[in-house]
Amino acid sequence: MPNPIEYLIENISWYEPIYNIAWVLFMLYALTLPTLALWIFHKVRWLNRILPPKTWDYHRRTYSHLIGAALVIFSFRLIPYWIFNDKILHFLGGGIAIALVYEYFILNLNIRQGDGIISLKNLLDHKTGYLAANLFLLTFFSSFFSVFSELYEFASKYIAGYQFDSSGFDTWLDILANITGAALGYLLIWLWKYATKKT
Repeated sequence: MPNPIEYLIENISWYEPIYNIAWVLFMLYALTLPTLALWIFHKVRWLNRILPPKTWDYHRRTYSHLIGAALVIFSFRLIPYWIFNDKILHFLGGGIAIALVYEYFILNLNIRQGDGIISLKNLLDHKTGYLAANLFLLTFFSSFFSVFSELYEFASKYIAGYQFDSSGFDTWLDILANITGAALGYLLIWLWKYATKKT
């Protein structure tokens, strides 16, 4: 039986240290930035009118989505180096994490029942339409996250001196992998909630 400590050392620390820093940062982002965004929506009146947030008690009950996103980010970092492929990580790891954060926002910004500029309440009784509308919104949401991660790579190369593939082709493949992975992740979440009558 392999030693779990040796496995972690061999498979997490094998690449450039900047990747290990990135994984810790992305986990912290998943756990803290959505909550910070909710706090801003609570405090800024015009944002509150566009997307009214729900109570902090409700936030605490849905925080498990963010914990799940952080765990997904960490677990896909454990893929052994000999089958490592950053597109797999973008597609499955990044995509599923994005879908979980998206669902957290959908629940906490009162998009399902609210009267803000974005509302899904007219589709709640139409499951196919509700799913299609969420996948449409998710495309924009995952695009934001994808651009954020690509900016991190850009800053790492030109500020910290680390070498990444700077071609536009690689960047677009990463963004496409995130978007399609997020769609797959959301479908899995939706099917699970549908099966458990939570959707």
